[in-house]
Amino acid sequence: MTTEIEKAEQTLATLQAKRAACIKRGTDLADERAAVALDAHTGDSKAAKRLAEIHGAIATHGSELASIDAAIKAAGEQLQRAQAAASQTQARKVARELLKRARVIVEHARTLDDANTIRVEASRAIADELTEMRSLAHGIGLFVPSHDQFLALGSRADHTAGMQTPFAREVAEHLPPRERRTHSSYAVSWHAAITKAVAALVGEDKQEAA
Repeated sequence: MTTEIEKAEQTLATLQAKRAACIKRGTDLADERAAVALDAHTGDSKAAKRLAEIHGAIATHGSELASIDAAIKAAGEQLQRAQAAASQTQARKVARELLKRARVIVEHARTLDDANTIRVEASRAIADELTEMRSLAHGIGLFVPSHDQFLALGSRADHTAGMQTPFAREVAEHLPPRERRTHSSYAVSWHAAITKAVAALVGEDKQEAA
């Protein structure tokens, strides 16, 4: 389907070709006038008749060229209007797409906020659990991670996650691969150590009972 821009471009191209042909015809008429002028003005009736015809053709040619120029100007303006309309249509399309993506950004931002809320609550919950565990383990010699261990490993896990976000350049220090952590990595190792210590303690209790 031909667009309004393509139609306007075709019209303009046709008029420009017509103008080029008109200019060539004017040049040809001027050349012919120069060729017959001497004879026409020195008694050659046939040359005089042709000169009169050329004068009429040149006058008509000038008017025709002026009308073609006017048509070209109008066609150019028509093309500009078509281009402006197409540009406006494209701009509206882009605007709708931008609005859609802006809504998606809001959704992602809310997801980040929810994730941060969960992160804050979960980190506090771990700290509270460790406090309770240290209280329970006091005096029986069981391993329970210290507050400093949680701070060191937990902050490193957060640091590692931050390095994978668009905010990575704001992270003061980039951890080498061997120092990168997840929260699960230290929690699982703690669980293994506590399980081993509890198993050993339970084994000792069984021996004493026997």
